[in-house]
Amino acid sequence: MSAASLAPRAPSLNFFSPEPRRALPSSGWCQVISAFLLFVLLLGTGAATLAQAAAESRITVEAGEKLGQVNPLLFGQNLLFAGNGLWDPQINDPAPEARSLLQALAPTIVRFPGGSTADLYLWEDGIGVRTSAPVAARAGSIPLEGSPRWEMVTEGRFQDSKGDTFNFNRVEGNRITGVIGLKAAHPAGAVVRPGVRNGQPDWFSNSYGILEHMKLVGFLGAQSIITVNYGTGLDKLGKLSTSATVSQRARRAAALVAFVNGKPGDTRPLGADEEGHDWRTIGFWAEERARQGYPAPLGVRYWEVGNEVYDRHEKGYTTARQYAQDLVTFSRAMRAVDPDIKIGAVGNAFPRGRGDADVADEWNSTVIKQAGNSLDFLIIHPYYPGAGQGSIGYRSRAWFTAVMAGAQEALADLKEIRSIIAANAPPGKPIEIVVTEYGIWPSESKDARDYANLGRALYDADLLMGLLKDEADLGVTLATAWNLHGSNPTAAIGYDWNTGKRVLRPHYYAMELIKNHLEPQLVGVKVASPTFAVEQVGNVKAHPALPALGALASISGSGNRLTLLVLNRSLTGPITTTIRLAGFAPQATAQVQMLSGNDAGNHNEDNPGAVAPVAQRLDNAGPEFDFTFAPHSLTLLKFQAQP
Repeated sequence: MSAASLAPRAPSLNFFSPEPRRALPSSGWCQVISAFLLFVLLLGTGAATLAQAAAESRITVEAGEKLGQVNPLLFGQNLLFAGNGLWDPQINDPAPEARSLLQALAPTIVRFPGGSTADLYLWEDGIGVRTSAPVAARAGSIPLEGSPRWEMVTEGRFQDSKGDTFNFNRVEGNRITGVIGLKAAHPAGAVVRPGVRNGQPDWFSNSYGILEHMKLVGFLGAQSIITVNYGTGLDKLGKLSTSATVSQRARRAAALVAFVNGKPGDTRPLGADEEGHDWRTIGFWAEERARQGYPAPLGVRYWEVGNEVYDRHEKGYTTARQYAQDLVTFSRAMRAVDPDIKIGAVGNAFPRGRGDADVADEWNSTVIKQAGNSLDFLIIHPYYPGAGQGSIGYRSRAWFTAVMAGAQEALADLKEIRSIIAANAPPGKPIEIVVTEYGIWPSESKDARDYANLGRALYDADLLMGLLKDEADLGVTLATAWNLHGSNPTAAIGYDWNTGKRVLRPHYYAMELIKNHLEPQLVGVKVASPTFAVEQVGNVKAHPALPALGALASISGSGNRLTLLVLNRSLTGPITTTIRLAGFAPQATAQVQMLSGNDAGNHNEDNPGAVAPVAQRLDNAGPEFDFTFAPHSLTLLKFQAQP
């Protein structure tokens, strides 16, 4: 989603009305009325429960049917560059209280700078400028090693252990003048960063920039995916503006690639933009990175150009044709710095949807047709369901039924997007799909209880299980959930700025349960399950019979450990299921972990332990046995082979 700031907004989703109903012949109306009356009767008596009682439920694991390896890059997260509460600038490290929480989850790839903020963010402000001489406490000016473009900026900060912030009048050449508010002395070489720019929200902060981000991913042993600013740049007065030329915006992106991946001593010029700013050489930026403690290139491979720029709420939103044309310019400039990077283009989660600025052009097919040779992956943000509160209550049965159906809707749309790519990509050009945000989106709420509940956790789990199982068919090679840590209501680790306390939300536990307990080799699994009906809610279509159970199985390289993940999407009752383990002889005792609750709306905002995995033990495991899965639950069964 592009949850750009600390306050959520609606995702970039266009909610279409259902297709007009076709007239039925008069002979069909009796059948329709009879079916409707039966449906109402079943609703009144618990239709899903009756279906479960009547249907046979069976899961068969084929341990000898080797599928693909578990792709570690599907276990990623987003991290907002500002307001995340995760980074302590005074120690230049993750906050001590957050370290163990991060290590327990250990996302494998982290997206930066996060959602719609990417199209408001100037990366060079996040590295700052170093002082050329010591600065005394209460000094009225600050000498710099360079001449930053800080027109219209009036606030700054020292990025060091003292964390000094100050106001100033202007930058004159290599000096900040009219400084007020410095409390401490700072040595030569200290880094100074600007505060909020004219045109940025007042909560913007540059205390967590690209170098802090790369240090974080190093701490996690992760990779990074970076989103460059497509939508804005600086006008001639120094204001952040959508009027900045593509010449400037593409060169800013290329300079970021140079800063991250360039080599000191590389004299190739980046050139001057149409506003007249000289972006120096690749080596200039690489040497600045080296001076700040990173002499070797950082090797970031995945780069996105913009975020959801089909949406009118996004800064710099545009037409599909204009975006495709600009993407070619961005790609050429960025690859000139590092030809080995992968570049992603914004895609629309609605397979055949149009952007808000488009009258006729479908977004995905147009971008792929026009810019297919310039991109390596299409970026998709599946938020299902997404709907305004006028049409649905976010704590209603209908809403949570749609939440339970959401991931299957998302996977169906991803399959259609794959077919659109195949039909429109240049011959022989492989184009991946990368999911860089996902979740549920109760768009008119700001309440964490609506965004971060058990239902959200099960949506995430369902989507991840589908991506893992169908990776080869879908071509989804990377996924980052929205989002890791912060004060916004969607964060997996919620942070309260007033108290400094953190809460682990249900989707944190769902990710941890899947990521940390799967074995490396996926194996075949077949599911026969009762079904339930889904009515249309927002972007989740009506479905007469959605399977209540989903499953994913994996085995260790030695073949002596087997795991089975089972998701019960039903809201109405437990499902007793016969489990058959073909080709694997388990010991009688197996370990079980279950994430569940009394209701799909259960959350951890008031009681931090309300929704968390519960460990159990199974004592009757065998080649075939019965197990009962609680409603709206995710269950992990871990088997050890007989000696």
